[in-house]
Amino acid sequence: MKELTIENLHKTYGTKTLLAGIDFMIRTGDRVGLIGPNGTGKSSFLKVIAGLDNYDDGLINHPNQYSIAYLDQNPEFDEAKSILETVYDSNAPQIQLVLNYENIRIELEADPMNERLQTNFTRITDEMNTKEGWDVEVRARTILSQLGLNDLSRSIASCSGGERKRIGIAQVLIAEPDLLILDEPTNHLDVQSIQWLEKYLATYKGALLLVTHDRYFLERVVNKIIELKHGHLTAYEGNYETYLEKKADLEAQTARHQEKQDSLFKSELAWMRKGAKARTTKQQARIERFNDLKQNIQKRDVDADGFQFEFEQQRIGSRIMELEEVSVKIADINVIDNFTKSFVKGERIGIIGENGVGKSTLMNTLAGLHPIASGTYEIGQTVRLAYYRQLDQDLPGETRVLSYLTKIADDFPMPDGTKANASQLLEQFNFPRVTHGQEIKHLSGGERRRLYLLSLLVQQPNVLILDEPTNDLDIDTLTVLEDYVDRFEGVVLIVSHDRYFLDKTVDQLLELTGNGQFELSWGNYSDYLAKQDQLAAQEKAAVVEKSVEKITQVENTEKAKRMTYQEKKEWATILDDIEKAEQRIEGIQTEMNSITSDAVRLIELQEELDSLDEALLNYYERYEYLSELSE
Repeated sequence: MKELTIENLHKTYGTKTLLAGIDFMIRTGDRVGLIGPNGTGKSSFLKVIAGLDNYDDGLINHPNQYSIAYLDQNPEFDEAKSILETVYDSNAPQIQLVLNYENIRIELEADPMNERLQTNFTRITDEMNTKEGWDVEVRARTILSQLGLNDLSRSIASCSGGERKRIGIAQVLIAEPDLLILDEPTNHLDVQSIQWLEKYLATYKGALLLVTHDRYFLERVVNKIIELKHGHLTAYEGNYETYLEKKADLEAQTARHQEKQDSLFKSELAWMRKGAKARTTKQQARIERFNDLKQNIQKRDVDADGFQFEFEQQRIGSRIMELEEVSVKIADINVIDNFTKSFVKGERIGIIGENGVGKSTLMNTLAGLHPIASGTYEIGQTVRLAYYRQLDQDLPGETRVLSYLTKIADDFPMPDGTKANASQLLEQFNFPRVTHGQEIKHLSGGERRRLYLLSLLVQQPNVLILDEPTNDLDIDTLTVLEDYVDRFEGVVLIVSHDRYFLDKTVDQLLELTGNGQFELSWGNYSDYLAKQDQLAAQEKAAVVEKSVEKITQVENTEKAKRMTYQEKKEWATILDDIEKAEQRIEGIQTEMNSITSDAVRLIELQEELDSLDEALLNYYERYEYLSELSE
């Protein structure tokens, strides 16, 4: 069993402490999920372990022959290379062998009569046999197929962001390292790919360390969770459900301790207000204890991570968004054809479909950023729409955080009648004061997404359009967003690959099935998957039944084809033979009844009857056999 250990690891970023003396160990068979608020240093921690980022102090130890593969949130590759060259980009001898095999095979397919290539192909296949290269080749083909990477000759430059993420996943899975590190592996993947990846990683032979916001993924893949907050790690054995249970118990204990602290502080505060004097050593110790209590409570208030989306929404009228026979296209792709719908207050609709089917284009259309091809689309006068797009291109990177939000919302009216300035709003949204003066481009990816979300919600919308809101947001923010959507009284439309988030936020699904076709149904995403499984089972049963029928027909046909010439002659006369035997038996029985006094004749007739009964039984068996051959 191999292991990687970390001792007293420290790392700072500017004035911010990311890792404050962390101890950590991961062994073969460990599948660890790393969680924590955005901006706490999760990605930095992964990069430090992978050897891609430096650290200030501490020790990282692992065996000499220890391989680590790292998947970045947004993988960057050589644009000039092909997908084939990229997924097999490794120093491992076996992977280099498979890459050479694939290249020679492709060349030989293009020029099959080339003797040099034939010789090279024979040599490389022999080498694949002796060095167990076929195991790697089979594993690679399975991974590439499941991730939908079929045309490996394409250049990286021609690949979309989602394709690049799948290429990055394929690359690290094919490598099969001792430690596999994945940073948000489910971003940009469709549900089918995520489900396959879950099953693959749940039985991974090495060690696995990953960051993901996908709670179903955590539930089904990891066997340990570590939480990074304020530079420190807290470990929880078990999957996500177990983590929630243990954390709830821990928070309950903490709450009881804080309640005792608060009670003691109130008592000490009353004593201090009476004019306590530090005349004795005992009184001085009590004053110092009071100051310690005060400092702890103030620190606890600053460190509190809980926050709420306490935003009102504008009144919404009865006329919201009305579509009449609307068709949407992008380039030559039909996104949706003849779509008619009147949205009503309180609707929560998830938009699903395969990658590339046009989900984001439909969202752009509903937000007024993409034209309709035909039909009519009208938006009510009371609608105030907030559109959360996949990319936070609306954020000016050079602007400082506080300046940006001040322009959008200052003296913001709160539900309790008070007003909050931009700085207070930022703190409410878990942006400590140290971040307010930073340029937006220096925030972490998750912090930028959270700022983007805040900038939309402070505008008090009554229609929310959320395109992949779960990408880069931490679990705490997602949990609060789910609660906000649950209380939201307007219309919500969501595109997301996060099954947990869809289950919590929608009660209808609009599925885009391609070529402009669509289906609108009630239920959340788990309901949809259950229906799909049921349909798949029914289709499989129908296919099996049809196959059985076909096999039976083939067998019967083959039996008929196997009937010999003699059997055909026998089949032609067997019914007559049966009839003659039955008639003779009936005649013998009649004769035996009429000559009861002639013992010799009765014995002869009985012997003939026994022989005919045996012959008739044989006729029946032969008839059944020959009838099967004749069908």
